[in-house]
Amino acid sequence: MKKLRLGIIGYGFMGQWHNNHAGTLEEVEIVAICDTDPEKRAEAPENVKMYTDYKALLADSDVEWVMISVPNHLHHDIAIDAAKAKKNIIVEKPCALNVQEFDEMYQAAKDNGVLFTVDQNRRWDRDYCTVKKVLEQNSIGKVFMVKSSHYGVFGRMHDWHEYPECGGGMLYDWGVHLIDQMLDLIPGKITQISADMKCAVNKSVDDYFRILLYFDNGLAAEIELGTFLLKKLPRWYVAGDTGTLVVENIKADEGAIYRAKEFREALPKTVKNIDAGPTRTFSVKAEDVVSTEPLPEIHRKHNDWNDFFRNIVGVINGTEELIVKPEQVRRVLQVMELARKSAALRKSVDFE
Repeated sequence: MKKLRLGIIGYGFMGQWHNNHAGTLEEVEIVAICDTDPEKRAEAPENVKMYTDYKALLADSDVEWVMISVPNHLHHDIAIDAAKAKKNIIVEKPCALNVQEFDEMYQAAKDNGVLFTVDQNRRWDRDYCTVKKVLEQNSIGKVFMVKSSHYGVFGRMHDWHEYPECGGGMLYDWGVHLIDQMLDLIPGKITQISADMKCAVNKSVDDYFRILLYFDNGLAAEIELGTFLLKKLPRWYVAGDTGTLVVENIKADEGAIYRAKEFREALPKTVKNIDAGPTRTFSVKAEDVVSTEPLPEIHRKHNDWNDFFRNIVGVINGTEELIVKPEQVRRVLQVMELARKSAALRKSVDFE
């Protein structure tokens, strides 16, 4: 079995994560690390070749793949140089700051005959895998609404993430993951995008966004994130015509599928006065007519972020197809660009 022989360019938080986790897999060999910061280099293992210039790492014949885990605004030039050096390329998300940058990076990879992918590791999160399984099994009927939410209370961005010129802000951070999950989850064309973005706590970069995606099959999807929202909502809320799916958190250890008992065929015979006022449609109490089922089990051999690297090993050995495809990455960047445009214009914009 051929191994993934990897050089890591950028040994900050994610570079160290890749070394300390993916580097423990028998299928992966970390052969070189590059960082300009001597403190970061001092944290690297002693048995790995160290570089201060990424171009020197690209000249190392032992390196067959590179992981580019530097600040976002540096991805473009390094990826093109890596392609010219005939290295297969993994880029941390977001792959690029815009579609034009991505097109140039991917074209360089194609011109030089190297593979190109992006570390969209949250396709392996348990909450997302749970939602995907429920939809694939048609467990809640025809889905008409999907909401993905992620909230935090700290508020402030940190390090280079607070500078717009470095590709900071939450759309470039968690937004890439949430959009990638939604587009991988829902087939079909997007017809319109409507978005709102704010700098609620941070002065220079977005820390709140809400994106509505309208699909040609009639389904509507909502993505909302905020770094200063002090009471969380469920991580996923999915409505179908035979049930509702709620996944409370990323671990997917809380939540349920909610189903209606036989009550929908006829309204109550009389209007009832409830706290909200007189009504028939809303007079039935949920506890009287709704049953719950546990979330489905996710049976996977590993079910962790390292499955991203295992997939690449499968691609190297000709046993698997690349899961995170460049065309998917480009579509995510298109959505991000049009979400920014919609927020700036304060109106919906057409897509596809």
